[in-house]
Amino acid sequence: MKRFMTTIGFATAASILLSQPASQKPATPPTEEQQIIEMERQWAAAIQKQDVAAMSNFLSGRYFLAIGVQGEALKIVPREAWLGTLKFYVTTSFKIDDIHVHVYGDTAVALMLYSQKATVKGQDRSAQFLITDVWIKEAGGWRVAERHSSRPEQPVAARP
Repeated sequence: MKRFMTTIGFATAASILLSQPASQKPATPPTEEQQIIEMERQWAAAIQKQDVAAMSNFLSGRYFLAIGVQGEALKIVPREAWLGTLKFYVTTSFKIDDIHVHVYGDTAVALMLYSQKATVKGQDRSAQFLITDVWIKEAGGWRVAERHSSRPEQPVAARP
């Protein structure tokens, strides 16, 4: 009898949920991957606005930017230096061209192709970049611990 009543209860609940218009159905919470993608978009917008306060909320206390340039040593920019440069980072347009996020427990890795038209202290920084962000889950939520930035390889010319 209990099993029968439980089955009736589940069937009734399911029919009520399925009969409701989509606007009244409970929303599915975003996955962690979707949350990271949205935070990446918000982060890019905060950079464009040169919003140091917002940027501070995205970054872990241990954050650094690693920049790879062919023929040069890896350049490491610590958190405070990066935040200090933000006021000189003038972005006229940006776009996340492609993004893939993988969550591994309390760590997430976002790989993206990112295009921008920008200058830093008057130097042109317009290009498409390959960016890897390492997100860690801290007490206050997801924060970026590391960002690696480089320019993708040029396409190989067609061979005869």
